[in-house]
Amino acid sequence: MTVKRPRSTPASSNAADAFDKLRDEISLLHAAIEGLTAAKEKMPDYSPTLRNMADRLDRIDQQIESIHDKPAMRLTPLTLAAESHEASRSYGAEDRKSVGQAREELARSLGRVEGMIKQRRSTAEQDWWVTWAGTGGVLCGIFIALLGVVLSS
Repeated sequence: MTVKRPRSTPASSNAADAFDKLRDEISLLHAAIEGLTAAKEKMPDYSPTLRNMADRLDRIDQQIESIHDKPAMRLTPLTLAAESHEASRSYGAEDRKSVGQAREELARSLGRVEGMIKQRRSTAEQDWWVTWAGTGGVLCGIFIALLGVVLSS
């Protein structure tokens, strides 16, 4: 549905009225242009601030680039996990080797201790046999001496 606009009053046929309206419009345009020019002149100069910001952004870009060049930045979670797993395997192998060596050393030490205990037992056993042999010899000597006394009487 179209809306019909009412017609405005017909333009004045008087040339003087037309020039007055044109003069008013031109003076409005002139005032608007002067206002824009004045507003532009009152605007502060942001050039030094913008240059400073650009310099800082350049330095930040350089720092970011230097960070990107680091080897750690090329690592992905997958490569970190793989390296961590490999390190744990190698350290685990070293630990197993150390535990094996400690176990062997403990076995050698226990063998020496057992040898010392056996040696002490054999020494004590030897002492026991010597004591009983001496006691038996003394008793045999006494018995023979008694027999000799009894037979000689």
